[in-house]
Amino acid sequence: MRAMILTQQKRVEELPLTQTEMEAPRAGRGEVRVKVSVCAVCRTDLHIIEGDLAPHKMPVIPGHQIVGRVDETGDGAMRLGVGRRIGIGWLQHVDGTCRFCRQARPADIGSAP
Repeated sequence: MRAMILTQQKRVEELPLTQTEMEAPRAGRGEVRVKVSVCAVCRTDLHIIEGDLAPHKMPVIPGHQIVGRVDETGDGAMRLGVGRRIGIGWLQHVDGTCRFCRQARPADIGSAP
């Protein structure tokens, strides 16, 4: 797969991203792999690229708002089948304890008064 990778934080003007060909990840248990059609880079990504925010790990592939199609399913992944078009937001995991999670609404985190 082709990806833009950040290995060292720098100002965007210094062109810190490198286009790289890499092996596509495999879908793990209960996961799906998505062939990305479009991906947005938001201000949070720019903060990480430029060093305003510390990344959790390096290298980083920026972009976390995605639309694509499921092209592989892992064992136990039953809800989304191969070929299904999906959108993915930034939220990967929640711990299920806040009032939004308990109401099955983790996407609402931060939008309540």
